[in-house]
Amino acid sequence: MPALENRLSPTLFRAELWLRLAVEVVSVVLVIALARVLAGLTLALLVGPSPPTVGMTAPAPSGPVVDRPNPDVQLPPDYAVIGAWHLFGQVEAGRPIATAPAPLPVTPLNLRLVGVFFVEPGERALALIADGNSLERGYRIGALLPGGARLEQIQHDRVIVSRNDRREVLNLPKLEEIIRPVTPVLEPAPPVGIEPPSEPASFQQSRVIDASAVAERLRGEAAVRPQALEDIAFASPYVQNGQFVGFRLRPGRDAQLLRQLGLNSGDVITEINGSRLNSPVQGLAMLQAVLNADQVEVRVLRDGAEIPLTFSLAGSPQ
Repeated sequence: MPALENRLSPTLFRAELWLRLAVEVVSVVLVIALARVLAGLTLALLVGPSPPTVGMTAPAPSGPVVDRPNPDVQLPPDYAVIGAWHLFGQVEAGRPIATAPAPLPVTPLNLRLVGVFFVEPGERALALIADGNSLERGYRIGALLPGGARLEQIQHDRVIVSRNDRREVLNLPKLEEIIRPVTPVLEPAPPVGIEPPSEPASFQQSRVIDASAVAERLRGEAAVRPQALEDIAFASPYVQNGQFVGFRLRPGRDAQLLRQLGLNSGDVITEINGSRLNSPVQGLAMLQAVLNADQVEVRVLRDGAEIPLTFSLAGSPQ
């Protein structure tokens, strides 16, 4: 037995020595591997994930190939997904905007809107419309017009008519379309010491005319029949040298009424109660307003000279 132990002691000593050496080597390898892993984690935290190692091939999967996202590969941002987050809020869908009605076409009828006497309510408004023969008549809403149209609306600057179930418009000509600016012609000054000839006395003194009978007749009819003024005369705008001057008169349905008032065919009314007529619309309104007055003063352009006339509507002048 002692001899056997003496033989085995060197062998066991060498085995124990190798075992210790192996343990130390394994410990050193583990420490190095752990240090490498810790260094990689620290580097990944500081600069991001490291690129894949060149030359290393991942083992082929045993099952079916399935595309899996690589955590080490940084994908580009999906802007569609980011836009769906509505970081600044979501825009509400706007309400549908009501489209404006289409403009009405201009009526092809041979009609001309001469003037508009617009009052509230609209049923009392009056439109002066001329036909193809330049015959002006006053119309109210609902009246039939030449050509088969019906007057539907009276507005400040136009009227709307209906014809064959179609609405059309008749516009009032703008003032600049009727009146063109002209350069005033300066008359030469009369020579010194020579007085210019004065107008005859008949043109300077107003002639007073009793128009009470005519006024009484018109006052009773004008409220229900807008065309009552046409019994006396038909009036049309008169333009001279590109400027609106007044209304030219022509005998009305009752020709003797015009003569009874001391007026002639072709006379042009240029002034009413001290106000010069400067537009067809203003003149039409003034002609309608004077029916309720007791006295009307007008100036009439006749044969190149203006004649003052005074119409007494209340009775015979004293």
